[in-house]
This record gives sequence, C-alpha cells and structure tokens, in this order.
Amino acid sequence: MSRIRAISEIVRKNEADAMLLTGEVNLIYATGETALEGQCIISADGTAVFVTDGRYTEVADAQLTPQGFSVLERSTVTPTGAFLQNLLAEKDIKRLLYEDDVLTVQQFAALRAQLKCELVPLAGQLAALRACKSEEEVRCIVRAQRIAEAALETLWTKLYTGMTEREAAALLNYEMALLGSEKPSFDTILLFGENTSKPHGVPSDRKLRPGDFVLADFGAVCHGYHSDMTRTAAYGSATDEMRRVYETVLAAQAAAESVAAAGVPCSEMHKAAAAVIEAAGYGEYFTHALGHSVGLEIHESPVASLRCDEPLQNGVIMTDEPGIYIAGKFGVRIEDMLLIDGDTPQNLTKAPKALRVLDAVSPADR
Repeated sequence: MSRIRAISEIVRKNEADAMLLTGEVNLIYATGETALEGQCIISADGTAVFVTDGRYTEVADAQLTPQGFSVLERSTVTPTGAFLQNLLAEKDIKRLLYEDDVLTVQQFAALRAQLKCELVPLAGQLAALRACKSEEEVRCIVRAQRIAEAALETLWTKLYTGMTEREAAALLNYEMALLGSEKPSFDTILLFGENTSKPHGVPSDRKLRPGDFVLADFGAVCHGYHSDMTRTAAYGSATDEMRRVYETVLAAQAAAESVAAAGVPCSEMHKAAAAVIEAAGYGEYFTHALGHSVGLEIHESPVASLRCDEPLQNGVIMTDEPGIYIAGKFGVRIEDMLLIDGDTPQNLTKAPKALRVLDAVSPADR
C-alpha cells in the first residue's frame, strides 16, 4: 500500500527536495504499515527513507524494503534531529515539506532549530491526497464495518432490563475485538432513554428500562482504517412520537444520500437532510453537521456541512448521519457511510435501518 510515487509528486509540484513525515496517520498512509514508529523522508526523485530504532528495524526491513524504502536504524543515543540533519545534508536536501497540521509549536521550533534547510508547510496537500480512497482502502473500511455490524447484532441479543450504558458499551467493544477489530474507532457512544438526546453523550450508570431508545454510535478499525455507524433501536416498546421522529430521521438520511454525487457541493447533502427535518417540524432539534469523511482518521475532510462547498469527489467516503435530539426526552440518529461513485453513491453500511423494537428481557431470563 506504499504511496511513494504519489507523495513524491507533491514534492515536485512544490519545487521542494523532499517531504518529512512524522505523524502516525501519515506514516501509515505512506507505508501501509500500522506497527511502526519513526520518520519518513520521501524525495522528489521518488526515493524513500524510513528512519527508526532497534525496536522496529526487523519489521521495517521485512515490510518496507520490498516497497522500495531504505530502512535506516538510529541509535537510541543519537538525537533524532541530529540524525535527520545528517541525512538531509548527505542527500543535499535544502527545501523540505513538513506537516504543519501535525507538529505542535514546540515540535516545529525544535525542527527549525535542528534542521539546516528551508521548511515549507504542506498546507493540507497530503490530507487532500488521502481524501479519495483506493480500492484497497475501501476494502479495509468495509471489513471494519462488517465487524461493527456483527458486533451490534450480538449486542441487541444481550441487552436486558437493568444493564447500564457502561456495561453495554464495554460489551460492544469486546464483541468488536473478538471479531478482529484493532481497537474502537473512537470512544463508543452507547446511550439509553433521555440520554440519547445528547449527540456525543458519554456512557454512564444509567440503567436500561422498557420504553427506552437505545442509541449506539461506534466503529471498528481494520489495518488502521476506521468505520463509523449509528443505529437507534427501541427497547420493549415505542410510542407514536418515537416512531414519528425515527421515520423523519430515516427520510432525512435518504434525502441526503439521493444528492450525494461527484461534483455536488458537500453542503447540498446537509441541506437535503435538514429540509426534511424542518418540514416535519423538528428543525431546531437537528444540531450538528450531517457528516464527515472517514479513513485513517475518524474525522477527515471534506465534511457534509453548510460551511463546506467543496465538491464531492469519487473515492470520498462520507458519513450520512442526520439526527433529532429532544432534550430530556430522547434522540434518534441513523448513520451510514457512503462511497462517492459518480452519480450514485455506494452505501457501505449493510445494517438494517427499519425501526427495531427489541424484546425487553429481565436479568433472570438473560
């Protein structure tokens, strides 16, 4: 999954000599490997060097050398800055692109003091390259999504009256791990009843009761790539209002998907969903942007919000997650991942979306 050629093209376009990568996500993107630490220098001529220490040399040699990387081992007694400066001098690198969206002010100051070359900010160019996913990247995200879906199906069968949100969230994370997830995509949101009105609520000791909505927003990770989904189910029973709100959110999600096409401004997806919710009388209860791109990070660019008029591109994976949140009562969110593919997106999420009313089960019967 090495992307030496694509990254070296960015270097050439900026009339630089090389690019320095230090951030975890960008290193995974460049190398296709998730179990390494170090620094990567990719030059305009397409050569690439990976610098690491003795903890990772064996793995780096085995995984990166076949991809065209030269692997250099840095002694732990040699400061990283000094090692890199010697390497830059040896390769006659005078103009170096750096990750201005990764380095802290302190890290940049140290870099500027240690490296005797002109430092040029990447200014989002690598993030833009990462936005459009390859077939291999899509496969990783789909695999993560299938893990998440299977884990959720297991969770639905194990809920019982009196279970806490924390217990349910822990169970969902455990099931994903058993199925092969490297880690949760983010801190799992698992909420009951009135807590479902909090879009990013934190699981608590609140216990499950019949008549509650159950909201699960979560994802799995496969080879560093994240999935993201939300499903809302009723536990035991659902009132007419709960059903009405649910169907409104479902219709809003479908409206956004219907306009998701290459060349369409990202904001149009949000507008389509918001119009449905507004027409149903719940406009004030849709309180966040419709969605965001997903990849090696759970939140990537572009985003489906009113503030983003960037056109959708083929290969972008965008979440479609409208919601209605009525404080003190309940909330509903339904979330899928859409792969932009010409005029009709591919929905990568296969979990059922019709309102599910789960059987209320006592602890003794579980």
